[in-house]
Parts: sequence; structure tokens; C-alpha cells
Amino acid sequence: MPCERTNWRVVYLMGVFSLIQNTQYSIYLTSMFSYLKKLDSTATESQFGWIMATSSLGHCIGCFVLGWWNSRTNRSAPPMHCGFLLMLASNLVYLLVDSVPPTWVAHIMMLSRLLGGFGMGNSSPMRTCASLHSTASDRSKAMASISGGRSVGTVVGPGLQLMFLPLGEVGFVVLPGILSIHSNNAPAFLGIVLTMVGFVSLIVLFEEEIAEESDKKAITDLESQYTTIKNEYPSSDIVAMLICMLTRFVQNFMQISVETLAPAILMMMYFQTRQEAVASMATTYLTTGLIATVLYLLIIFTKLSTVVRDKIFNSLVLILFVCHLLATYSWQFYSSYVLDVEFSNETLIGCDEAHFTWCLNLTIAPEWTFYVGYILSFGLFMPFINVANATLYSKLLNPDCQGTQQSLYDISNTTARIFAPIFITLIYSAYGPRRAWEFLCILLLFTTFLWIIFDKRLVPLKPIQKQVFDNDGFEQEKSSKTKLVS
Repeated sequence: MPCERTNWRVVYLMGVFSLIQNTQYSIYLTSMFSYLKKLDSTATESQFGWIMATSSLGHCIGCFVLGWWNSRTNRSAPPMHCGFLLMLASNLVYLLVDSVPPTWVAHIMMLSRLLGGFGMGNSSPMRTCASLHSTASDRSKAMASISGGRSVGTVVGPGLQLMFLPLGEVGFVVLPGILSIHSNNAPAFLGIVLTMVGFVSLIVLFEEEIAEESDKKAITDLESQYTTIKNEYPSSDIVAMLICMLTRFVQNFMQISVETLAPAILMMMYFQTRQEAVASMATTYLTTGLIATVLYLLIIFTKLSTVVRDKIFNSLVLILFVCHLLATYSWQFYSSYVLDVEFSNETLIGCDEAHFTWCLNLTIAPEWTFYVGYILSFGLFMPFINVANATLYSKLLNPDCQGTQQSLYDISNTTARIFAPIFITLIYSAYGPRRAWEFLCILLLFTTFLWIIFDKRLVPLKPIQKQVFDNDGFEQEKSSKTKLVS
């Protein structure tokens, strides 16, 4: 049943849950690989890649299962309870890494991340709940609360690792011979605390509005009329839904691709050392995250949300992404070349002509365009397309039941995390950054053309009003009422 008044308490609570979920999930990223190498010196980057891929695969499965559960029961609370418990299990399993043989470390980490991915499926019932508890006019703010929580959590999580550095590699003993807290496993303890806060808050603070069979009074009111107006929603436009999901996939595919190649490009094109490249990208990520956070807060708490136009902003931001790629493209008219500096096997600075045939005649775009383009695209433009696309997608669906469809929307994002690093590194290794940028441009332009071609189908779903009669001049129908349940 369409929401008549936005329940801001529920919407903001979903935003907080999104913040908690993404913070505890991303807090591991900065220390996990070094922790893996410490416990198993034979561990490789490939093993770490599989650990992260398992996490994304778990997220895909979790989104679908918890979203289907939400849709099947028309309840958001039970699947969210399950999601928090899975995240709690993930953090507890991570604590076991210290006490297993070195050959088991990668497998235990993989199990921990898989469970964490399952728990991250909470994003589907959270998004569904925020959608169902907000009016169409407030939908952009509701979606911004979820996206904002995700953005802030993703930025804050890795930064919290700085808090644990004073603990050192040894830390202090909690249970002699069994458990100690140190800089590498402290994120798991914080993750447990955050997850318990979310779980308890869900029990104590969350009141969900669900549809229930009407009482006798509603039936009596219907019987007093000769006609009734019945609102029926048509089936959702599958093409429109697929375009929104493709947009979600492509925008994240582009961002993850650029993030994956960024360190290599900084070392190859701009001759930075590994430490310099890490510091440069860390500063860029932080700046980007802060700008995105401010924008999300403005969209949620000011009238900026009224400026966001669903279809226009989706197409516009996709085009701006193309402009970003064109600005950082290695055009032939640039005078500097990557072979101007000889490749160093020690520092890995420059382009290895013996390994990459495409180094020859590869020019260098101005360095400032790389940083400015990244910050503008993913700090300034990305929040708008996140809100606009999520808002329109929620309006394409029947307001009574969105769980499964919202899970598919989240899966479109997660699949980008699985495939983007694989495909973009294959293209980069074989053909160089020019072909990689061209591939991304083609994806973005193709998606933009779909928005233009199917513009008339990308509209909110509207109910069909029908007059219903029975043989006596009226029809007794059961309607629904809204009941608060904890």
C-alpha cells in the first residue's frame, strides 16, 4: 500500500544501519593483506583476490536471499536480524585466524568474508524498508540516507584502522593462550561491537508498518457504498528496471576499474614510487569521500533533493563520466611519453617496454586531470546518480512488494565488484590504458543511449483505478490497514 506519510524515524534508522554495516565491513580492507602475509608467508596476491571475490559473491547471494525473504513475508525485520547475525558470525570467525595452522589462514579468512558478504545482503531489505516508509516526494531523501550511510561507512571504515596501530603486532592478552587483541584483529572486535549495536537497535527502536487484513469497520464502510474505487498496480516495466540495474552496474564498474588501475597508472605514467602512489590515492579517496558525505547530508536534510531529477541526472552524470575519461585519455598530441623515464626493476617506476608492447608512443595526460577528474566524478557526480537512479528504480516497482526487485538492484552493484577488476586488468595488461579507457567510454555511452531511446518507459509506476460493482450494486472487499509491529 503506498505510503501516505514518510516515517522519518524508520528512514533515518535504515541510514544508520547502512552506516554500521558498511563501516564494519570495510574496516578490514587496509590490514587484511598484511595480516594474511604475516600468518602465512607463502600467501599470494591471487589468494587475497579470491578472498575478496568470495566476499562479493557472498554479497550477491545474501542480497537475493534476504531480499526474497523480505518480499515473501512483507517483513523487513526478520531478514535484517539474520543479516546482522551473519555479520556477527563473520567477525567471530575472523578472530580464529590467529589460532589455526598457516595453511588454513586463507581459508578461514575466505569463510569470514563469505559470511560477511551474506550479511551485507541486508542492504536489500534496508533499501526496501526505506522505500516503503517514504512518500514518492520524499523518496530521494530516503534513498540518500541509505547511499549516504554506505558512502560514509566505506570512507570511515578503513580510516578507523589508524586507531588500532598503537596496539602493535602483539597487543594485549584477553584469554591467556587463546585470545589477544592486536592491531590486526582489533577490527573484528570493533565489528562485533558495531553489529551488536545494530542488532539491539533493530529490536528496540524499529517499528515496521505492515499490511494486515482489514477489520469489520472497513468492510462496513465499503458496504455502505454502491461503488468502490479499487487501485491496482500494473506489472513493472522489465526494460526500465533492467536499464536502471545496468546503470548501477556500469557506474560502479567504471569506478572500480579506475580504482583498480590507479596505482599502476601513477607508477607507470607519473613515475611515483609505490609509497607515493598509495599516499596519493589515500588522500584522493579521503577528499572524495568527504565531498560525497557532505552532498549526501545536504540531499537528506535540505531542499537539494528537490533539484534531483531522476532521468535527467542519470543521463547527465553518465555523460560527465565520459568527459572524465576523455580528459584523462592519453591523446596523441601530448608531448610527454611514458618512455621518457627508463623503467626501474627495483622501484617499478615507468613502463616496462619488455613486458608491455603498448608502452611505445604512449603519451602522458596532465597529472592534475587524473586527481581532479576522480574527485569530481566520484565525489561530486556519483552521489547524484546514486540517489537519482535508486529513487527512480523504487518508483518503477509495486509499492506493496519490492524485496526481490531491490535485491536484484543491489546484485547489479555487487557483480561489478566481481567482474570489473578481472576484465579491466586483462584489457590493461594486453592493450594498455587507452583501450581500457575506450572500453569504459563505450559502456557509458551505450547506457546513455538506452536512457534516451527508452525515455518514455522510464516513468514511475502508477495505479489503475477501477470501479468495482457486484450484483447487489456494491462489492464487499477486504482492504488493508496499517499496524505497527516491533
